[in-house]
Parts: sequence; C-alpha cells; structure tokens
Amino acid sequence: AAADPVSMVPGSLERGSWCNEHMLHERLDIIEEKVIKTVEHLESEVKSLLNIISETTLNIPTVPGTPLIDIFDGQY
Repeated sequence: AAADPVSMVPGSLERGSWCNEHMLHERLDIIEEKVIKTVEHLESEVKSLLNIISETTLNIPTVPGTPLIDIFDGQY
C-alpha cells in the first residue's frame, strides 16, 4: 500500500517522496523526448551528407585503370 499514492494519507512523508519521484519521471520523459528528436535530426543530417558524398563521387571522372577506393570499407 505504501507504493500506491491513492492509498496514502494526505500530508504523510511518503506523499512527498512520491511527488519527487513523479517530478523526476516527468523530467526524464522530457529529456528522453529531446534525445529522440536529436537522434532523428542527426540521422537525417547523416543521410543527407552520405547522399551528397555519393552524388559527388559519381561525378568525379576516373582515369581508366585507376583502382577505386571505397571510403566506407573501414580500411582508411
């Protein structure tokens, strides 16, 4: 019953603890939402940059016989 905020006596010490925990969860929810939005924005930016790189590399003339370098293979 102590964990159930409805059954607590108004003005009890446990009520203050529940209130603080509730406020903490609200703040964590706000932070989580901001993190998710930031990650989505960064994913969009990375996709845009990769598209620009891809389009740019397609337009670079290559000399016949020149080995192609894959910058995404992790060796460079």
